[in-house]
Amino acid sequence: MSGRKWLSSPGAKTQSLLGYAALMARNLGRWFPSEEERQLNKSLIGYPHNHIYRLCRKRTIPTFQLYERLQAVTAVYPKIMESFLDLGCCRGYFVLEAARRPSCRVATGIDVHEPFVSISNRVSRYLDIRGATFHLATLKDVSERPQSFGGPFQVVLTLGTYHYLYWGSERYPGLYHDHREILSRLFRVCTDKLIFSARLEVGRLPRSVRKGIVATDRANVYTTASFLKAAAEFFKVEVAGHLGKDPLLLMSKKGV
Repeated sequence: MSGRKWLSSPGAKTQSLLGYAALMARNLGRWFPSEEERQLNKSLIGYPHNHIYRLCRKRTIPTFQLYERLQAVTAVYPKIMESFLDLGCCRGYFVLEAARRPSCRVATGIDVHEPFVSISNRVSRYLDIRGATFHLATLKDVSERPQSFGGPFQVVLTLGTYHYLYWGSERYPGLYHDHREILSRLFRVCTDKLIFSARLEVGRLPRSVRKGIVATDRANVYTTASFLKAAAEFFKVEVAGHLGKDPLLLMSKKGV
């Protein structure tokens, strides 16, 4: 079954549950992590909860929520993926999984939260996944110097981070307030596909972000329609499924 059919199938949740059960069954003998893994696992829990996994006997074991997200995202990967960037990589799970693909020569994760970058690099070294690298960096950094990070990249992934790029955050006060500016930078670092999911309506944003928006006159330009209008200049956009309540967009770079 193709990625899009899988994502839209009424039985997708059942398939996910069966797949996850099979994953757990294959790892029944691996539920006793080493002391080093126990220490690493302490840093692999916490917010955001949809990025939690743990290590056990040199394996990465995701929670069901993260497993389900991985299935949705990988369903729209190109058949042969040579390079990969995760923008806002959190604890690095998608980067580690991409780097395990034989065709993927470089898998890079960036984040503005140093503890996420640190634990991701520690896990990568422990698992000896040499194609995976993690950097404390911003979209501005990568878009201005893509070669310094292993890019530009065939596939760029951004899940749940877009509103922080647009509005800023406590961890990173830098912001753009402009769809076109963000999308032009993503276009610069991507050679083929942008896989994207975000909250594109003000009412769907975290309360901490909405507080700052109320005092501005920009709330009316942060909409799905305005995002798609800006995106159409750079990408061909199609809805490939959903991650929770938010569409999963497969965005193919124009001019390729």
